[in-house]
Amino acid sequence: MDRPWIPVTMTDGSFLQLSIKEAFAQANEIRSIDGDIPLQRFALCRLLLAIIYGTFGHLRGSGITDWKTLFNDGVETRNACDALMDYCDYYRNRFDLFDDTAPFYQVAGLHTAKNEVSGLERLVLDVPNGEKFFTTRSGEGLATMGVPEAARWLVTLQAFDPSGIKSGAVGDPRVKGGKGYPIGVAWAGHLGGDLIEGSDLWKTLILNYASADVFDAGDGGAAWSVEDDAPIWERQPLTEQAEPGFDQPMDRTGEAGSFIGPASLLTWQSRRVLLAHDGETITGVLICNGDRLKPQNAHRYETMTAWRRSNAQEKTLKMPLVYMPRKHDPARALWRGLPTLVADEQAGKEHREGPSESLRPLTLRWLDKVKIGDFPVRLHSFGVEYGSNEAVVDTTVDDVLDLNLTVLSSQHPELGGVVRDAVGMVDTGVQELRNLAGNIAIAAGLPVDGPRARAADAGYTAFDSAFRQWVQGLDSDTDTEDVRQQWSMIARRILFRLGDQIAAQASSRAIVGRDVTRRNPKTGASTTTHYCVALAEIWYRGKINKLIPDVPNEGENE
Repeated sequence: MDRPWIPVTMTDGSFLQLSIKEAFAQANEIRSIDGDIPLQRFALCRLLLAIIYGTFGHLRGSGITDWKTLFNDGVETRNACDALMDYCDYYRNRFDLFDDTAPFYQVAGLHTAKNEVSGLERLVLDVPNGEKFFTTRSGEGLATMGVPEAARWLVTLQAFDPSGIKSGAVGDPRVKGGKGYPIGVAWAGHLGGDLIEGSDLWKTLILNYASADVFDAGDGGAAWSVEDDAPIWERQPLTEQAEPGFDQPMDRTGEAGSFIGPASLLTWQSRRVLLAHDGETITGVLICNGDRLKPQNAHRYETMTAWRRSNAQEKTLKMPLVYMPRKHDPARALWRGLPTLVADEQAGKEHREGPSESLRPLTLRWLDKVKIGDFPVRLHSFGVEYGSNEAVVDTTVDDVLDLNLTVLSSQHPELGGVVRDAVGMVDTGVQELRNLAGNIAIAAGLPVDGPRARAADAGYTAFDSAFRQWVQGLDSDTDTEDVRQQWSMIARRILFRLGDQIAAQASSRAIVGRDVTRRNPKTGASTTTHYCVALAEIWYRGKINKLIPDVPNEGENE
């Protein structure tokens, strides 16, 4: 609470390390939370957001009015600042890393039968198993660790720790043969994390602070267990055993009652941990299993991820409806997933039947209700792709997109339709680009998979900066037909340019071409088609002209 450990970038561009109380007191002057790796920003923001929930509650009943007061007045108003400082002071003793009875995010007295302690590589998320290259720490840097850094990694571990066998804590009845067998990744590791960032830390925190009033009759009467939902420091100190009511039994996977509410999920203790130290530095760590929690059907409780319906999980769990977090694909830029985040133009219309195939984050649904209008934000995505039975970190996701909040809002759902169509145009156009590369490969008598994949990579790379610039200019004053036509012109130019580049790289063998005979397996009839660069270009241009008809005043002759 009092000592600096949270790295921040100030609005004037300077870098500081602040305590929790300092971070709140100066929240209007902080541009962003930083960290040793990008994932720490998400984990630390969730920690601070849990303090917001602890201080101001779930805003039930007068949620919109109270939320707008916090958002518009800022932390500098005496009421908000005093409330936060009072809350932090009240729970100050629960934020001591070395406390004898309730150390922060740890369990006092945690030990194994042989009193083993692991090396600090277990605490640092990005140290690969057996491969300590390309990591933030290595060699002697892992022998000891300063307390501020250890605190950051501790919060990150409780959010993103991989699955796998853990140390077996004495007193935990789940331990077998001295080992804690896998219970899954830490809670945030299940998510495709979406953080809505404002111009300063205060706006970022309040933009992600959803009221319990986000629910209405259309949600089947769903609501958080607001009486039980609380950050971990408001509860009794944990023990080495799983916590009754929080540890989710395997046979209750998918049951909503396990999730409690956002404050609990923001500070979920997926692990039981104890840091070894000499009073000045951290020398080791003990990591054991904590409270098991799987993400199926947490869509009314976890606020910071989008969701998708899973037919596979419905069959496995024998449940009629199961939603899973929509995790971010490391191979896909964030903007390619925008159609799942923008408001549906058909939202709320009576002709919609059955459950949705995808759900937007509760944070965005809440911002639909408060209607703050045009507001520039940065959509920041975070996530982890685990490998080897989720026991190691393969890849992390960190991507941003600058746009106006109204693009994501139901206040102007027609903008969402334009964005959805624009992304669809790119996907279809790149698919035709893949076909062009494949047809040229066929003309040369070469395998098609490699050329098609390279064409897709080139296509999405070429569209990346163009789309980001285009979507940043959309707001409530946008003429949707004008920007739709503008994007059509941009996409048409890029696709024709890329097609010309691929054709120009073709070999002389592809230019001459060859006949390819194929047999229809149903009719048995055979057809022969001549493949060459010229024909491939004609087919490609025909497809693009059909996808994006020529528009007036394009100013360029394809």
